[in-house]
Amino acid sequence: MTGGNPILHEALHAVAGQAQTLTSAGPLSIAFYHWVLAEDFSAEQSAPMARELCEEIAGGGRSIHAVAALGFLLGIDPILSAACRESFAQGVDWLMGRSGGSQTALVSLMQPLAHTGVLVGLVAIADSERWQKFGTWFASLLARLQPLLPAEVGWRQELLSMIKMRSELGLDGELQTVPASACAAIYVARGLARSLPVADNDFASQLLGRIKSVVYDDPEQAALDLAAFRFLAQGASHIDLRAPNLEDVSLLLRRLPSGLRRWTWEDQKKTPNSTAQKWAVENEYHFQNLLCALLAPVLPDLRDEEWLASLGQKKPRADLVIPSLHLVIEVKYWREKSTPQDLISQIGEDVSLYLKRGSPYRKVLPIIWDQGRRTEQYDLLVAGLSEIRDVVSPVVIAQPAFMV
Repeated sequence: MTGGNPILHEALHAVAGQAQTLTSAGPLSIAFYHWVLAEDFSAEQSAPMARELCEEIAGGGRSIHAVAALGFLLGIDPILSAACRESFAQGVDWLMGRSGGSQTALVSLMQPLAHTGVLVGLVAIADSERWQKFGTWFASLLARLQPLLPAEVGWRQELLSMIKMRSELGLDGELQTVPASACAAIYVARGLARSLPVADNDFASQLLGRIKSVVYDDPEQAALDLAAFRFLAQGASHIDLRAPNLEDVSLLLRRLPSGLRRWTWEDQKKTPNSTAQKWAVENEYHFQNLLCALLAPVLPDLRDEEWLASLGQKKPRADLVIPSLHLVIEVKYWREKSTPQDLISQIGEDVSLYLKRGSPYRKVLPIIWDQGRRTEQYDLLVAGLSEIRDVVSPVVIAQPAFMV
């Protein structure tokens, strides 16, 4: 998913470094790090930690952190010793005996990371009776905590929300969710939920923006975002031909250059009864025809040259539209004499026409055929186009070298 982008590669490396600081913290942070990122955690490392956590839970100094860390370890290795499983169950019983009487005690008790570990552990030991009790107990505490939460939804609130949704279902129930946040993506990636189709890639764009900024107040959020990115990147190499979504369309278009390897461009005829052919792409109409041939077989509702509702005296016409995805595909032929500034201005104007008030379309995906093969301009061009509101996944295709 980095697509050879050196800036993104460096950003991911920096985010991974921030997440890795968790491994030098306490047992809860270490166990969470290995669980959320599916990083190898050998028995030689986990077994001594598990024994220490069991001793802590059995003693007078037990804490929610110890119970949660053991829960994550059980999620990593569900066949930990029976003693570990029993210690975890006892720790959950102790935890559910706490009520968080004061506001301070309630906030201290409702730690999102810790409760995620408890939920993971309960799934691992498959204790349906404790699962049901935990769900009821957690929901009552969350209802009291809700008025105290900040208005801005951050990763902590997202985790609390995911815990509530999953714990409301039976242990054998299946949470179905759209991976539209890092926490939801991690629930899908770790088998705590099943993914529903994604209508657009707003979350992916936001996630990439956060990663590229490399600014995290908490290493836990860095780990969550890194895990979500890996999940999305892994899924980005597969297209669901039965129900393609916006991400699938974007992937298909980005893969177009690989299909041009066998494009017809002949200096001599191939058979006695034919003539040498060169299928030149010389204008926007040629490029649009190529895209129709690529997309129509997998997107039955694809329409071309679609007239949209008038805007005063202006009657806009979209190149390609996919009504089921509320998507306009804006086709551009970038001639050698044209500048990136010209292209950005044209696309910005078109977007405002296509997505006017009352339009059935919500997103515009620009795809550009670059006659001049100006690859050094692509990163800045794509970054600029991505800043236009409701523009998603811009794609630039360099004209193949054999056509020059």
